[in-house]
Amino acid sequence: MAAGPRKTKMTAGAEAPAAAEAVVETVVEAAAPVAAEVKKVQQAAKQAAVESAGALETSFTAASKSLQAFSAKAMEAYQANAAASMEYVQALASVRTVSEAIALQSEHMRKQYETLTTQAKELTALAQQVAADAAGPLKEQLDKAFKPR
Repeated sequence: MAAGPRKTKMTAGAEAPAAAEAVVETVVEAAAPVAAEVKKVQQAAKQAAVESAGALETSFTAASKSLQAFSAKAMEAYQANAAASMEYVQALASVRTVSEAIALQSEHMRKQYETLTTQAKELTALAQQVAADAAGPLKEQLDKAFKPR
């Protein structure tokens, strides 16, 4: 028989854990760069989420302020229109002829048309401002998030 170490079940069993450790070590070394990249991506996603939440908060705050201005202007328009209607009804109660009533109604309608046109323009401008204020921070965040690096 050949002289040399004879492998027994005992020595073969000792070599298997060493080989397994070498495989595990190789896998760990290969996975380390992947794990580092995953961690980097995870941190970037977390930062983007924090920035997006901040942009949403800024957007809602700006929209809230603009909506308050819009509501105030709408209430002002309502009060002006209600006052004009009351004046019209009072003036209508004092007319003596149908022709006076028709002239009064025509004048009232002309003034209200002009007033409503002006009010609609003002409210439209405020509504556009609300939209711009709400969208501005979100647009900036999206531009920042999707900007090529």
